[in-house]
Parts: sequence; C-alpha cells; structure tokens
Amino acid sequence: MGNFFKSKFFIILLIVTAVILILMAVSTLVTDKATVAEDAIGVVTTPVQRIFRSIGDSTANFFSCFKSNSQYRKENAALQEKIAALEEETRECYKLRNENERLRSLLSLKEFHTEYEMVGARVVAKDAGNWYNAFKIDKGTNDGLKKNDIVLADKGLVGYIYEVGTTWSSVISVIDSKSAIGCAIERTGDTAVVEGSIVHMNEGVCKLSYLSREAQVTEGDFIETSGLGGIYPEGLLIGKIKSLSVDSQGLYYEAIVEPAVDFSRVAEVLVIRK
Repeated sequence: MGNFFKSKFFIILLIVTAVILILMAVSTLVTDKATVAEDAIGVVTTPVQRIFRSIGDSTANFFSCFKSNSQYRKENAALQEKIAALEEETRECYKLRNENERLRSLLSLKEFHTEYEMVGARVVAKDAGNWYNAFKIDKGTNDGLKKNDIVLADKGLVGYIYEVGTTWSSVISVIDSKSAIGCAIERTGDTAVVEGSIVHMNEGVCKLSYLSREAQVTEGDFIETSGLGGIYPEGLLIGKIKSLSVDSQGLYYEAIVEPAVDFSRVAEVLVIRK
C-alpha cells in the first residue's frame, strides 16, 4: 500500500486532480474573456448571425419603404385636392373680379349717358360661332323693353333689339350682316355707313362704306353714331378705323372698323329704353 502512494501513477493522478480543481475554480470566476470553447463557438456562429441580421434589416427596410411610399401617395393625393380647390377659388376670384370691372364700367357708362333710361341685362344665349353677332338677353317687355331699343356694353355700341318677348330679347350686333348704321368720324365729322358682312363678321370687325374721298381721315380715327337712320341716337362710340382703302370704282373710301366692344365675349349689357 505504501508503495502505491509513492508510485508514479499516484503522483500523476494527484497532479491531474489538482489541475482539474484549479480549472473548476477559475471557471467560476467572473471574467470578461471568453473561454476557448466559447470563443470557438463564437467564431462559427458570428458570420451566420451577421447574415440573418442583414436579412432582417433588409426585410424591415423593404416594408418600411413600402409603408412610406403608401403614406407619400396619400399625402400627394391630399395635396392634389388642395391644389385643385385653390385653382377653383382662383378662377372664381378672377371671374368675380372681371364681372365687377364690367359692371363698374357699365355703371360709369350709365352715369355718363344720364339723358337715357337704361336697363341692365345679361347675355343668356348666342348663335353658333365664335362671335356674338346675334344673341339673347334675359330682359323683355316685363322690363319695358321694345323692338329697336339700343344695346350698349361697357366700351361702346353693341347693336339693337330686333325681337322681344316677355322675359327675353334677341339682339343684332353691329358686326352682323343685317346691321347698317349711319356713322360719323369723330375727329372730322365726315359721315359714312358702318355695315356688317358675312366675311368681316367672322373676323369680329365691320366695314365702313360711302366715305367721301375728300374726308381727311386716318387709321385710328374713332367712329361714332351720326344719329341718321332712325334707330341709333347720335354720339355712341362704334369703334375705330383699323385700315383704310379706296373702293373698286375709286369714288369712296372704304375702311375696316375695329369695334369698341369685344364681340368674342359679351356678358352684360345696357339697353336704352326709348
């Protein structure tokens, strides 16, 4: 028995046991360093964890982007609705502003021609085409209107009533082919006739005829009613001479007259009640 405790085997066993005890004691200590086994496991698992983490981040980013795009689309749709509403408000403001300016001009015209009794009216329909050569207004005999009453706009002469109902009237304008007006050159007093024609009506202008070759007229001269002819009173502005020429027989001047009224858009008018 004594020989066993002195043998090499016992000594080796004693050393191994001591080493195991020491390792067990060391493993129970708190340390910030990984063990060899933990380090080996970490070396193997870290790349795998990195891959799964990257996949997870990419998936999260994808759904986050999808959610953001959906939100942006909703916000864009809301902004488009607001823009449409603002544009509509802007158009309405322009419409009201233009209408206000026209009504103020009509009021000024009515105050200027205090010798006439006038009735305001709105255009409710017009003949086909781009020009208001013939149209209908919303006032008639109920408002004291009669056939051949004179119609004005804010800038000058429009035409006359050729047909009248109880609540409506039809108007022939100065550019219509059925219109003929005795006129005078405002600057010189020379008389002539302003006529509408099918050709010139489609251009929104009218023709001046039977102007003496002795007349000292130039382009830009203003044309007004002469009071001759029985319908139109004297002194209503018709327009101005746009171009001047001589007729085919060389006896008279002819001219193209640009009306004072824009016959591409007539909205409100004044009717002179006789």
